Amino acid sequence: MNLNWWRWRPTPMKLVLLALFVAAMVVSVYRLFTGIGAVTGLSDDTPWGLWKVFDVIIYVPLGASGFTMAFVVYFLKGKEYEHIMRRSVIWAAIAYLSVGTRLAFDIGLPWRIANPLIFWGNLHSPLFEVAWCMALYLMVLFFENVPRIMERLQVTWVHKLEHALHWIMPAFVLFGILLSSMHQSTLGTLYMIAGKRLDALWYHPWLNYIYLLTAIAAGLAVTILIEGWSSYYYKTPFQTKLLAKLSVAVGVALAIALAWRVGSMVAEGTIGEIFRPRLATYIWWIEILVGYLLPIAILIRGAWRNSRWPLLIAAGSTVAGMIMLRANVAFTGMAAAMQSTYRPTLPEIIFTLGATAGTLVIFTWFVETLPAILGKEVSVTADAHCD
Repeated sequence: MNLNWWRWRPTPMKLVLLALFVAAMVVSVYRLFTGIGAVTGLSDDTPWGLWKVFDVIIYVPLGASGFTMAFVVYFLKGKEYEHIMRRSVIWAAIAYLSVGTRLAFDIGLPWRIANPLIFWGNLHSPLFEVAWCMALYLMVLFFENVPRIMERLQVTWVHKLEHALHWIMPAFVLFGILLSSMHQSTLGTLYMIAGKRLDALWYHPWLNYIYLLTAIAAGLAVTILIEGWSSYYYKTPFQTKLLAKLSVAVGVALAIALAWRVGSMVAEGTIGEIFRPRLATYIWWIEILVGYLLPIAILIRGAWRNSRWPLLIAAGSTVAGMIMLRANVAFTGMAAAMQSTYRPTLPEIIFTLGATAGTLVIFTWFVETLPAILGKEVSVTADAHCD
């Protein structure tokens, strides 16, 4: 076996992330012994808080880089994106595993997280579909990443297995795209159930498709951000032209989502809400300006789209817009209907920050350990890092 499991090198940044990760584990143990009510600001009026909204509903689209890049490579014949896809798919696998772990601590009885898979339950529930799709997609991501581990193992049967996986991988990828499209959109279905109780600024009769479009845009944007970080941290080439081509799809998805959202408000007769002076209106405009208009304005211009920093700014604002949309739907848009006040507690914040930090640390370990994940000519050494 030629894999060197000790290639990961601690740096000041990684040590800070590790400290946050340890703090999150302490909170998780405390939560197991004291119950979810003792560590969160949740109530019967507000049963979904930071852990559910950020750690699941927001974090799942952050892992959409896997199915979007797999689609580009396998079905759009984008072979030049091979190593970009490798990093994106590994990030997606770690992000989805992180979501599943966070969800276990978010539900009241963590040991019942597998109940929907074992005992089935309510077949009409959107959460039932989300549970099954995410579980199956994790299996797909596992098989997509197996070749990364196998490629340097000098064992005959391993090479035969890798060859077999190569032939059936398109089927796995197609299955993964189907599963991802289903649960990314179903996260929006959860709030379609609320109907007109959702604030008119965020109500949409097809909110599930808005969630899917913004997840696709965010998945590609996360890929661009991963490449920007890798080029800085590991000194890999920043493939500006390739990433600029990806960003076109980001702009198109955002433009369709924005037009559909505004058009729906016109059709519903609620477009005047965007001019009514109130806090929710100001928050809506920030979301639209940062998450839609800014990245579209950057990506519509070829000179900006083909420049490193404008491209990274557009990607970052796209991800920020996706986060704001889901947070606003869950909190701002439901505030009047819920008629309750929710403030996340310090343990909730520590757990979310620490779990996210742990995801980043694990990602660096896989990137630095798996062979050729950074590219054929790139090797990870202690000198490759910078903080």
